[in-house]
Amino acid sequence: MEPQRPDGEPTWSDLSTREKASAALGITGLGLGILAVLAMAMLVGVLAVVLLSNGLIEADSTSSLVWAVLLCLPYFLLAGLFVIPVRLALRLMAMSGRMKRGADAAISVATTFLGALFVESFTPGLHVEHPWLPALLAALLVALANLVINYIERRKGRRSSELSL
Repeated sequence: MEPQRPDGEPTWSDLSTREKASAALGITGLGLGILAVLAMAMLVGVLAVVLLSNGLIEADSTSSLVWAVLLCLPYFLLAGLFVIPVRLALRLMAMSGRMKRGADAAISVATTFLGALFVESFTPGLHVEHPWLPALLAALLVALANLVINYIERRKGRRSSELSL
């Protein structure tokens, strides 16, 4: 007999085949749900950039925008690969916490800008007149979203610390 975990929870090997299938199905559903939410957020972001660019971006059809959303992940990963040496160099430098957070934010904006340039340049059916303007807009929208998220987290942290007093 296998020893039980200290917290009393069963391990994967303790589960029956039906419980394992149920758990696998639940995790798969959760993963697909998270992917769907991320895809919708990316689609909203792409549509926002297209609408705010006001004539700089022309798509042959709506499938071009879907392609842009689908290609965001690989292009942003590629942009992240180009930025890794700079990120590593900044982490090796002796900087204060505030400067490191600022440098990380600047690297994040640069990665978003480069990824958006890749999406605009290599998505089939997408024609961009001045590609750096929509890419800059996308980077600024991501930076604004990060600022809003940080503000909400700080506010939630203050509220929970006030409740615990």
